[in-house]
Amino acid sequence: MTMKRKAKAAGAPDRPLPSLPQLCTEAADHVARARIALYDETLDADQALLHLDDAISCLKRLLAQGRTSHANGQGPSLRSA
Repeated sequence: MTMKRKAKAAGAPDRPLPSLPQLCTEAADHVARARIALYDETLDADQALLHLDDAISCLKRLLAQGRTSHANGQGPSLRSA
């Protein structure tokens, strides 16, 4: 009889979670790229929106990481606005 491995949960990361500064840097980078896309000669609004969506995803991961840390007793949580 062959053992089957359990499938990974959907969206489970293959790499360790990024640190707080890494997430902030990634979000800021996406916002900067969105601004460039809007104010560049090409005025690529679709590309700007994609970068803003990526920045929001970074901030959501940041919030989730803070909540997880707090739930595990690792420190104060991050609050959402």
